[in-house]
Amino acid sequence: MPDENGTLPSAVKDITQTKGSIKGLVFNIQRFSIHDGPGIRTTVFMKGCPLRCKWCSNPESQQPYPEIMTLDRNCIKCGKCVEACPQDAITLDESGRRIDRNKCDRCLECALVCPSGAIQTAGNYMGVDEVIVEIMKDVLFYQNSEGGVTVSGGDPLFQWEFVCELLQK
Repeated sequence: MPDENGTLPSAVKDITQTKGSIKGLVFNIQRFSIHDGPGIRTTVFMKGCPLRCKWCSNPESQQPYPEIMTLDRNCIKCGKCVEACPQDAITLDESGRRIDRNKCDRCLECALVCPSGAIQTAGNYMGVDEVIVEIMKDVLFYQNSEGGVTVSGGDPLFQWEFVCELLQK
């Protein structure tokens, strides 16, 4: 959150300022939401939240940086993630795959090479215009159902500059 002078913490600056334009760290864009406001909506889930509520519906959205998520049931034990990891943070044996998160530097190479979706990225940097393209895919539904867009999270105000620019468009 900005302080009284409007200055962002460095972690938030890293998220929102990329190559001179505002980018946001988006966790998910959920189309056809009907629970987050009137009508049919698109919910943009932002990543990053300073709170650690025990009842959080999306704890994977809390950290203000991209992370890896694992779905062990999808792992086909091919070993591509082990080969791709430059930090040797992933091991694979008869009991399954393990990721040493103390060694992991979040390069996300493992998620890029995983053919089964057992390792995925939680959070992608997106520009405002990229998010608008996704939102506009359902504009007819918004108009006919009095719906719209909900920005959720994480904490949307953690990336307030990005959210403000998004909502102004």
